[in-house]
Amino acid sequence: MHFFQNFGLEPDILYHQLHLTGESFPSHFHRAYEILVVQAGTLALTVEEHTEQLVPGDCGFIFSNQIHSFQAQADTELAVLILSPELLPDFHQQVQQQVPLTNRLPAAARKRQLPAAMSLFQMKAWAYDLCHHLLTTCEFKPALTTTSGELLPQMLSWLMAHYQEPVTLQQLALQLNYDYKYLSKLFIQKTGMGFNDYLNYLRISQARDLLANTQLAIAEIAHQCGYESLRTFNRNYRKVCGQPPSAQRQS
Repeated sequence: MHFFQNFGLEPDILYHQLHLTGESFPSHFHRAYEILVVQAGTLALTVEEHTEQLVPGDCGFIFSNQIHSFQAQADTELAVLILSPELLPDFHQQVQQQVPLTNRLPAAARKRQLPAAMSLFQMKAWAYDLCHHLLTTCEFKPALTTTSGELLPQMLSWLMAHYQEPVTLQQLALQLNYDYKYLSKLFIQKTGMGFNDYLNYLRISQARDLLANTQLAIAEIAHQCGYESLRTFNRNYRKVCGQPPSAQRQS
């Protein structure tokens, strides 16, 4: 589970490639472009509240700062590419202030085999080929914003900045100067999850990354991810991942 909320802001990291099996993600956004390549199973991709079904061979191409989520089946195999705009400067310059009418590129990956690992030059060539396909097959529209559309990025950004703290939706409402009940309803409408469920998912996502990539003690990881109680952390980890955090260390 990777949110990549700050990806595209780090000048030294141009791309990230990973493989997921049966993992779904709630609404999130980032400055980077995101390309999803469905290799097996099906994927429901939602971008700016519009949902499309992707099948093997399809690509999903999410633009910079588009709010998106996806729901995978248990057998869905998915390659994910996160690309900094600096990796694709000509493309980024051409499509600024625009978004595609559809983020689904049917069968786009069937003729573009995606290696499990690529050098920087291979990645850039593969991505630019897909960009050319997108520009020649898709229609575009202006990237318009609304008051409610601007609110969700603010809410998600605030959560990313404060998830390590004991935060509540009431605090967020005060910070943004909006009615608590209005934000609660808006959050559920836009993300499909309640505020507390999303916060737990975000915290567990960060915890899973720390478990896999550091040697920190589980109690320390729980504390760094905003849990004051190890028992609460263990319960929420099992709820989100279907197994205790100790199993991540053993895998």
